[in-house]
Amino acid sequence: MESIIRLVLLVVAVLGLPIAYLRVCSSMRERAIPRPPRVPFFFLFGTLGGWVLAFMLSPSGLAAMCIVLIVSAAPLAVLISSAYLAIRQERTPFHRVAMWSGFAYCGILAAGVITAMLFH
Repeated sequence: MESIIRLVLLVVAVLGLPIAYLRVCSSMRERAIPRPPRVPFFFLFGTLGGWVLAFMLSPSGLAAMCIVLIVSAAPLAVLISSAYLAIRQERTPFHRVAMWSGFAYCGILAAGVITAMLFH
């Protein structure tokens, strides 16, 4: 059963999330979104894929390396891209989702770190 869960997580991380990202990009192109937020969505989907991959590899050193990246580099990338979207003039639903998802990720991660520090 555990190997099936790992296989499903691997398929989600390697195929599911990249396909979902391409579908979002395709949807933005079909709707002629001005200056679509492809890079912020790339960071968001990549961060989510990193978490899925870390859970799939857990427990291992490779999972630890994934977690180091998704708690250090990923928040910086999504925070900068969200701040950039916040100062832009475009306010389509795609821009708002990308912006607020990036801010939410940083907030959830910060809350998790603070909670872990308090209860450790």
